[in-house]
Amino acid sequence: MVRIESFDGLHDLWIQTRATWPWPCLFVLPFWLENVHRHLRTGEPHIVTVHDGRTPIGCMPLSIGGSTARFLGAPEVCDYQDLISAPGRQQQVLETVLAHLVGQGIRRLDLRTLQPNALVLEALATISPQPGNTELSPDEVAYAALLPDSWEGYLLQLDGKQRHEVRRKLRRLDNLGRIGYRCIDTRAALGAAVDAFIALFRANRPEKAAFMSAAVEGYFRDLIRGLADRHMLRLCFLDVNDRPVASVLCFDYLGTRYLYNSGYDERFESWSVGALSKILSIRNAIEAGCRRYDFLKGAEVYKKRLGGMETQLYRCMLEI
Repeated sequence: MVRIESFDGLHDLWIQTRATWPWPCLFVLPFWLENVHRHLRTGEPHIVTVHDGRTPIGCMPLSIGGSTARFLGAPEVCDYQDLISAPGRQQQVLETVLAHLVGQGIRRLDLRTLQPNALVLEALATISPQPGNTELSPDEVAYAALLPDSWEGYLLQLDGKQRHEVRRKLRRLDNLGRIGYRCIDTRAALGAAVDAFIALFRANRPEKAAFMSAAVEGYFRDLIRGLADRHMLRLCFLDVNDRPVASVLCFDYLGTRYLYNSGYDERFESWSVGALSKILSIRNAIEAGCRRYDFLKGAEVYKKRLGGMETQLYRCMLEI
């Protein structure tokens, strides 16, 4: 049985199932998707939940445009997406969703930023015969590093050149004056921190300033507050003489720290404050007990230099 849910209904489902279902993809959590829709208007929401009798067994938050259905989250701000399912029920969930979409006149699914182990790909591989034509193509790449239980252990994971560079950059930083590194993780402590982050983001590069439109700024402000309310926020600043010169917006979820975005004052570029804010975030993540650091989408060189291993993401086009 299929139901079409509101965002409130999706939130209730998350509360009901988060202890027993894997919700590994933070970008499909209800507060995140609602924030994307509220500010970026990515399409008409069509949140499909699948039930076995009265028992929910999965859901697929979609948006509809014409005869095409897509994940509800925008790939520009949602690095990974997937369906959500009770353990072992992903094939039944996907088959039920596909049948529902056909009945609604939908003829195509366009699913982006899929990790290799995405549940929707596992489910699609088990459907026989597969519906229509399926095209799986490389999309973007992401990088992530496993974290040891100590900072020195992390440094030993880097090659000799990068280990030397990290230590050299940290030593040079002390020559600037009084250095501080702070991570804000509660709404009460936010204060002017969101303004400071957005200012550093806009000051970084012209293309980042252009990206930070009024709508995107509203999205970031609500996202940061939502992360803080759910104890996921790690908004970190590198300060020089009590002045923020670089910032990283991170979140912690299920033992992983995610590096979502960043910015720095270009007047301090020669001191590598942008790179150092990320390096110090890794050290802070280790101290917080995280065992994985996800640099998310993008092939920036620094990710590999800091120990990230590449993962290919995929796009699935499915005619149904």
